[in-house]
Amino acid sequence: MSPFVRNAVISFLLLPIFLFIGWILSGTGLSDEDFQNRISKKETKTVTLGWDRRSGNLLLVQLEFKPEYFTREDRLRAWLEEPLLLAKEKGWLQKTTIVAYPPEIGNYFFLIDSRKEILDADKEHSAWNMAVFFQRILPTNLASFSIGEDTSTFQIADSSKERYQRIFSTLSKIYGVQILAGSICLPSPEVKEGKLLIRPGNWEERAYIFDSEGKFAEGSLLRTRSRDMEIEKNSQTNPNEIPPNIWVANLSFGRIGVVFTEDLKSPALDEMVKKTYISKWIGLGSVEDEGKFREWIKNSSFESSGQVQFSGKTWDYEFPGKSFAKTRYGSPEPLEGQKGNLLINIFF
Repeated sequence: MSPFVRNAVISFLLLPIFLFIGWILSGTGLSDEDFQNRISKKETKTVTLGWDRRSGNLLLVQLEFKPEYFTREDRLRAWLEEPLLLAKEKGWLQKTTIVAYPPEIGNYFFLIDSRKEILDADKEHSAWNMAVFFQRILPTNLASFSIGEDTSTFQIADSSKERYQRIFSTLSKIYGVQILAGSICLPSPEVKEGKLLIRPGNWEERAYIFDSEGKFAEGSLLRTRSRDMEIEKNSQTNPNEIPPNIWVANLSFGRIGVVFTEDLKSPALDEMVKKTYISKWIGLGSVEDEGKFREWIKNSSFESSGQVQFSGKTWDYEFPGKSFAKTRYGSPEPLEGQKGNLLINIFF
């Protein structure tokens, strides 16, 4: 083989490698200009129920989901802070206020500082797989041969939980309120000495509350079902037999119950709730909303309750946007599912 032919063959073989390296190195995040072009600001509608007796209140924050908000920590924090600023203007923030954000909110922290290609994935699962792939091929991981999928997913989880704690802890301290920070899925999570820690193991989705000093409130709520839960899809287990979980949180105004609304599929939930003697409930709404929690609250005699969930669309999921609140003798409001950004205040 002549030197010319040999060099040509080598160049032909190396070309895809160089193209791949170039593609890796050319990846960028979402620029400020692209962010502004993709995001259209919409008005936040408000609903308020009851009278201010200075005994506390619940703020339900329904956000219109846009993955672009998660691409940088400062963008995410500003987005989460907007409803707090609005509530402050209206005089709804007190030391005894609890602010509830939608469930699953922590599950999208993996998008922070991600490449723009991930936003353009056709499915949410594809976006996650791309994030894991780009994590695996970081120079630091390649140099240390830390390229296993378990290592990469743990690194993403570790970064997500740090940002989750930092953002919500800061907001609760700045505004002096308690925050039910939606939920976040992490490997073997545990709150120890005021810090959210993880370790390799089974992934769990849990809801946490930050007090007005930015510290974790005692306890958390484990989600036993989710829209991707394989036990419901692939096993012989009857969904009605999956045990529900409830969380009775002790806060500054007293006790309040927290539940994932899909747990209403279990007939055992009613009896569990009765035994708590709790009259205030927060429902973390399911993506596959069937209106069961709304009907359950409507027919109850609870003092004050409500449901919070996202509105809008992820890659391939549509969030219902059916947040509502209800006083003991009133009807659930808004009367119909209100799409878009919505802030619901209910005085205790």
